Amino acid sequence: MPNKNCSGKDKYKRGDGNDHKEVTTVKRRSSGRPRGSKNKPKPPIIITTESPSAFKSTVFKFATGVDIAQSLISFCNTHQRGLCILSATGIVTDVTLRQADGTIMVFRGQFAIIIMNGLFVPPGSSPSGLTNLTVFLGRGHGRMIGGKVVGPLVASAPVMVMAATFSNAIYVTNPLSNDEDRLFGSFGGGGDDDNASFRSEVK
Repeated sequence: MPNKNCSGKDKYKRGDGNDHKEVTTVKRRSSGRPRGSKNKPKPPIIITTESPSAFKSTVFKFATGVDIAQSLISFCNTHQRGLCILSATGIVTDVTLRQADGTIMVFRGQFAIIIMNGLFVPPGSSPSGLTNLTVFLGRGHGRMIGGKVVGPLVASAPVMVMAATFSNAIYVTNPLSNDEDRLFGSFGGGGDDDNASFRSEVK
């Protein structure tokens, strides 16, 4: 029969007749982590608050006959958020575009949206001229037109626009005036060569 001593060793006695021998066995501990310890699920990361400056992805769907540009402006004014267009798909009709040389041209007919990008911000919350919408449109036989939209942009079939909305934008002026340099020079820890600083102008 085994006898267990205080050191965790088991002793066995065996022998023939009056000749007894004592055999000692030692139990070893297994090394490493317990089985399955690496597979334990980690608790999820839960964000309970949302930054007002965070971008929010938004998909706009415009029905036939809707003025896309005016609808986007109305959205920004109603929700007091800026909007940056990422992409768009669909068909529009009768567009008025300003060309690179300043010429304004009216194009009649239906055109497929190839590229659409632009920026819309609530009035009074940004420098003038910041809001704009630019499109590149395609027609049959590989013909393409493009420019800045200066009139209605009406959907002639359902149009989908993918955009990111934001608030609390920060505007950067370069170079800074002397007053701005003294007021905002602490941003970024720059010295005389650090001309960039930040000025928040959006509510």
